[in-house]
Amino acid sequence: MKNVTILLQGKILQDSLDFLIEHYPHANVVISTWVDTKVDFSNIPQTYNVVLTKLPSEGGHQNINYQILSTLKGLQFVKTDYVIKLRGDEYYSNLDYVAYEVAMNPNKIHCSSIFFRHWTFMEYHISDHIISGTTDNLKLMFESSKFNLENGLVYHIRDGEKYEFWEPEINLTRSYLMSKEPKRWGIVDGRQLMVDNFEILDIQRLHPYKIVANIFQTEWNDGFIPERNFSISDINKLFLSKEEAYVINIA
Repeated sequence: MKNVTILLQGKILQDSLDFLIEHYPHANVVISTWVDTKVDFSNIPQTYNVVLTKLPSEGGHQNINYQILSTLKGLQFVKTDYVIKLRGDEYYSNLDYVAYEVAMNPNKIHCSSIFFRHWTFMEYHISDHIISGTTDNLKLMFESSKFNLENGLVYHIRDGEKYEFWEPEINLTRSYLMSKEPKRWGIVDGRQLMVDNFEILDIQRLHPYKIVANIFQTEWNDGFIPERNFSISDINKLFLSKEEAYVINIA
């Protein structure tokens, strides 16, 4: 993973950092967290870079302000063409698989299947547990999301009235597509835009892993099955009915 940086952002847990150090001691790693963190950084490898930022006074819906700020601060220190953004309270194995997928298809952003929602469940809802791709594309996603949130530009119309999306994943997706596909946005089916611009990683190739869903007070140590958790494992399932999309394929 010479041309890839792992970006660990947000609140960092010691076991997540220790797992990363043990399994990726020679990787390019940027750790972007908060100045009051209690994590021990004394044993980090020389290829690791720690960025400390003051926590914003307002977290926003589901702490989207925290995610945007810590990600953008970290991206400033990424020098490689590709980046794999992870949450600081989780860990995954086989990130070489993620790096390979990104290198083979750099035009897309590659996400995990963790709460990557079906279209009829929530439109434009990617997974933000893993977001990987070219550094330029991730910068575009988070810079445009920051701009749109600050200027009230991410919204939907319902019964003639504007309402904002509070899910960070929807804000990130819509902001990215609005910036990446300005000529097709609002004209082409949103599902097609997502298929053209995103890919879903195979969670089974990333174990052992730890997944945290704070909003549900749930944690998985392996064993996450997307379709049993109202998620999809294939981007093309966006075009299926909800009933078809959540069928578990047993090979």
